[in-house]
Amino acid sequence: MIIDCAHYQDGRRREEGTVPLQEAAARCDQGGFIWLGLFEPGEQELAQVRDTFGLHELAVEDAQTFHLRPKIETYDHDVRLVILRTARYDDDAEEVEFGEISVFLAPTFVITVRQGVASELREARWRLEQRPELLAAGSTSALWAILDQVVDAYAPVISGLERDIDQIEATVFLRRRRPDRTDLLAAPRGHRLSTVPSTRCSPWSLPSSARPKPCSCSRICATSKITCCWSTRRSPPSVTCSARYWRPTWQ
Repeated sequence: MIIDCAHYQDGRRREEGTVPLQEAAARCDQGGFIWLGLFEPGEQELAQVRDTFGLHELAVEDAQTFHLRPKIETYDHDVRLVILRTARYDDDAEEVEFGEISVFLAPTFVITVRQGVASELREARWRLEQRPELLAAGSTSALWAILDQVVDAYAPVISGLERDIDQIEATVFLRRRRPDRTDLLAAPRGHRLSTVPSTRCSPWSLPSSARPKPCSCSRICATSKITCCWSTRRSPPSVTCSARYWRPTWQ
């Protein structure tokens, strides 16, 4: 589908509307250059453009193929084919959409074939029309405007990916909140958090004769902030608290 077709001469656009295809090809010999913009054209439409502007058949076939990377190729009659990869970040879906722009560049015309939604060139054409000194340089000014638009469009993509990475890191590396003394005191009686050595089993799993008895020290370890509530039968209540080497288990 033809989006726009204009004749640029002496640094300005000659008509506001779209120039018909046959007339645009005829104006290539009148000075300046023609910029023809196509969006996802069909095979018949591309064949018509090929015959009208004398494009190489292999170049037209290459423009219909989706490429994995950019490239530049030169064909007959000083016609260059420039393949550009475009990208756009979709905030709603949090995905990156890719597209492609094939640029046929010649001294008298520029033909752009856009594939995908991430290949808008309306702003690039408008920005170039606001700078007559660049338009006066010829068809290469259109290629500059296209490249400038494609490169600028990658900035929002990078920002969107950075936000997604930050959200993933916050989710994956979020540390669990450790219980403090308030949690221990708020636990129901009989289900208090007991502290046992990490290399031993819970005292509740031991026989009743081997279970440690509650101590009366009620001391709090300065390192772990956990109440020392158990001591062995052989150790006096004043035994040094080693709660920092113990792990809490709900009983």
